[in-house]
Amino acid sequence: MKKSLASILIVSVISLSLTSCDVFGGTGGGKKPTETTETSESAEISYSLPYGKPSHDLNSVDVKETFEDLYIDPIDKPWGASQNLKMVSGDVDNYFVYFSLDRNDNQVNENLNYISTVTKPSVRAYASEDEPGYIIYEVSYDQVFPIHSREPAVVNTSFFSYHNVGFVDYYTGRKFPAVNLSTQIDSFGVTGNVFYKGEKYHMGYYEFRTQEEVSGSRENADGGYVFLRQVIKLHSTSYFIVPEFYRGILMCVYIANDTDTPLSVIMDDNTPYFVPPTPFGDEENPDDYVFFGISAPQ
Repeated sequence: MKKSLASILIVSVISLSLTSCDVFGGTGGGKKPTETTETSESAEISYSLPYGKPSHDLNSVDVKETFEDLYIDPIDKPWGASQNLKMVSGDVDNYFVYFSLDRNDNQVNENLNYISTVTKPSVRAYASEDEPGYIIYEVSYDQVFPIHSREPAVVNTSFFSYHNVGFVDYYTGRKFPAVNLSTQIDSFGVTGNVFYKGEKYHMGYYEFRTQEEVSGSRENADGGYVFLRQVIKLHSTSYFIVPEFYRGILMCVYIANDTDTPLSVIMDDNTPYFVPPTPFGDEENPDDYVFFGISAPQ
């Protein structure tokens, strides 16, 4: 996965899609919203979800894409069960890079911090009012970027690069199709059809991002330089519209240190391109990631 760029308040943000992993897949396992089950004492418990609507308007996104029909072969062993994935349940630290450039696009700042934080995702699940037999998973999380930089008092432009959070299907190991967030867009929607065991299922993935400057200050340094301190927070909400039996969403966070990525590579990636549902691991090393179980086994 790569990084991407995003425009953020006082500074611009580049969020490379090196971490944008999402996937569709399916299995016949899992309880349906209206299914009953038995405890060890044989007491019946009704498992149900309330109806609900997304907090965002899913029809109002910057970019809409459709993935080609995806055919899933019968699954003997889930991909996630065979990968020795590093599962986590709390906040996760990873890396970002802040850039200040002069008029010739040369970097003129010295970074004094590279550590950002992805907060533990909050998950809300509800039955779709518009599509009977489908569930909507609403996943909310923040990414916090404490910028600390020594730089000239006047710079031409500023931004930072970071890794998008992504999503992978527990059963097939496919990344959910997505659109690379950039300085041009802050939301997208991807829909399409998945065929499994002769049945056709509709699936949708939507992403919304907003930005907040939490704090900011500048202190004089020697030689016409200043120390910039600024905390930027990205608020992200992801929506997954999936069949009611599906329990396979994994959230992945890139934690490897790639702060030496050339600026030219980062800038070349600043475009809202479509990423189809390809297998996780074709371009990624699973050891570079940690995973949250959104609706998948832990």
